Amino acid sequence: MKCIIVDDEILNLKNLEIILTENFPEITVLGMFQNVADAKIFLENNLIDLLFLDISMPIEDGFDLLEHFPRRNFQTIFVTAHEEYAIKALRVGAIDYILKPILLSELKTAIESVKAVLKIDKSAQENTITLNYEGGKSIVAIAEIQYLKGFDNLTMIYMTRNRKIMVSKTLKHFEEILQQDFFRIHKSFLVNLKYASKILSREALFLELNDGTQLPISRRNYKPLNDVLKK
Repeated sequence: MKCIIVDDEILNLKNLEIILTENFPEITVLGMFQNVADAKIFLENNLIDLLFLDISMPIEDGFDLLEHFPRRNFQTIFVTAHEEYAIKALRVGAIDYILKPILLSELKTAIESVKAVLKIDKSAQENTITLNYEGGKSIVAIAEIQYLKGFDNLTMIYMTRNRKIMVSKTLKHFEEILQQDFFRIHKSFLVNLKYASKILSREALFLELNDGTQLPISRRNYKPLNDVLKK
């Protein structure tokens, strides 16, 4: 778990760093900052899991730092001597609020809360895929992908509810990262077998999906596909 500490008093920074080092081997302190400006630059260029943040600091305070990042990919624990800001801290999305001097029991509880959230986030990420395309990106649930069609170095991704996205990746790229439930039925098609209905044998071989879509099956992929569908 990667973290940084932001506090205008150097003794507070060192104290928290020592506590973390001695009691939480799973946490790595990437940096310590005495002002919001320096912390902001670091956060703009580095990924962290956890921010330990003081409130009262010169020029800009802890709340000002969080305002720079309205959509945050890290958790925040306030560490402060000012108990009157607790409600505001929770309203801006802090996971916990610890008063100085730091009690180890309270710090442990706060860090366990962070671990629980990060575990949930990781689980969610494992079930999604980020698709970058011209003009933006989308985070898509893998379970909603029905099939993919490759065109040289491009892939069209077909999803439920008649959605589709074209991305600048090869079909092989997706074959390597979408392994479970996905099967390469043809040089141009990768299919989520959860949506497979039946194999049609006419002049050529086709896989029919639940919605009636029919996709070609190559001769060499017919037998392994048929074996998988029989399981």
